[in-house]
Amino acid sequence: MKKMTKILSLVMACVLVCFVFASCAKTLSGTYSAEAGGSFLGGKVSMTFSGKNVTITTTAGVAGFTSTSESKGTYEIAEAADGTQSITITFTGDAEDDAKKFSGTQSFAEGKDEDGNKTIKIGLITLTKAK
Repeated sequence: MKKMTKILSLVMACVLVCFVFASCAKTLSGTYSAEAGGSFLGGKVSMTFSGKNVTITTTAGVAGFTSTSESKGTYEIAEAADGTQSITITFTGDAEDDAKKFSGTQSFAEGKDEDGNKTIKIGLITLTKAK
């Protein structure tokens, strides 16, 4: 009887672990980026995902002069009943700077480009994963 109880307990623990992993929210990892424009007038955005955290780095260039900014926050990917996905990104900003606080939701999709590289599409922007 003790042996049967131990086996049953082990099976129940394994089932519980499976349910926990199945209920975890979708996460991304790595750096995805997109570029627009050329050498005279252009920009680049990179999004680095780690766990539930995201760091967004933007670089804008005009006539050889560049400016770079970085924002850190969290993200969550949700799936609607119809199967469409959305991503909500929240920047907490500095405690004394309310202007840096932001939360926004955009449509989200994962895919691959013609070369087989992983991509994500957030709103209208498609970002390619760095190798």
